[in-house]
Amino acid sequence: MDGDIKNGPISDKFAILSVSLSDMVRNIRILLILTVCGMLWACGDDDRFRVEGVVDGLGTRGLQLMYESGNGLHTETIQAIDGKFSAEGASKDYTLAHLTTTDGRLIARMLVRNGQTLKCVFDVDNPYNIQVKGNKPTEEWAKFLRENHEQLRSSDHAGANRLILDYVDSHKGDIQSAALMLTQYYAVDGESRADSIFALISPEARPDALVSAYRRMVSRLNTAAIEEKVRSFNLYSAQGKHENFYPGRASYSMLYFSGAPGERRDMVTPVMHRLVDSLPKRRIRVVEISMAPDTAVWKRNWRADTTAWAQVWVPGGPANPTFAPLDIPRLPYWILCDSLGVQVYRGSDISAAVDSLRRRIHARNI
Repeated sequence: MDGDIKNGPISDKFAILSVSLSDMVRNIRILLILTVCGMLWACGDDDRFRVEGVVDGLGTRGLQLMYESGNGLHTETIQAIDGKFSAEGASKDYTLAHLTTTDGRLIARMLVRNGQTLKCVFDVDNPYNIQVKGNKPTEEWAKFLRENHEQLRSSDHAGANRLILDYVDSHKGDIQSAALMLTQYYAVDGESRADSIFALISPEARPDALVSAYRRMVSRLNTAAIEEKVRSFNLYSAQGKHENFYPGRASYSMLYFSGAPGERRDMVTPVMHRLVDSLPKRRIRVVEISMAPDTAVWKRNWRADTTAWAQVWVPGGPANPTFAPLDIPRLPYWILCDSLGVQVYRGSDISAAVDSLRRRIHARNI
């Protein structure tokens, strides 16, 4: 859940294949894989669905397929070999399935139901660069993500929301519109507007079973993470020392989780500088926690910065035992906690995080 912990809904965010030689080769590879899949894979039986294909760049590692059906939350753990994977599940009605790595990195979302086999080509570094065959709603949803990846991945939530509204308005009878609203529309502090847009979708294209199943899954996944207190930690810092963090040293602490490929730090650091410069250390402590895959990537990032806050690197990324209970869903991400380690804001909007902090400081007159 993003936003102030008491009242924030969630939302998360491809690369359009450019006409270059390397991309042409990848396109041909995709067509060959999907063609072979169509020849070799049988259609799903009536009481199961299947998701099969390849995740480019994944290698040999674990994946999880998570979905909510009428009888509860299901998590299928599978082993990909050289990026190739095969998973199956069961849901009588359309439900939203999330494919992630075992450390929580989102690979793709899909609409699935029994009797279908989805044949997919995904990208481990880009959950918008997806190719899917097997059901029309997911195919159309994937097309929208690919074609609008730049806007959807940007911090311009209003612009992304306008794109989604235009799509919903012209696809009122399509279930992928409901999926798009549930997963991509940024509704923090705009819940009533989101509800009015959702109501544009015809009832048969936003079935209660789909909506309630997705919300149950999100609720179950986030409740434990929201209630988890931020722990103390001791990590290697950019200055070659060890950074000791303890929430009780300041009224509030802001943890900035960074390290995403292609992350626009130039849009974040000015806001962070203004925050740090405007408040004394006893009120706010800021720590940037890089979840870059290795220290070489991390050092390339911080060497270009002149920051006034601590920067540390965490081995293992989101799966690190200190941070895994916080369930960091994407990067960049911010968590604001009080002196007891209680989370009071979590989300991917730096401006919302700063606003939440300033409101609390003003209310407490500290």
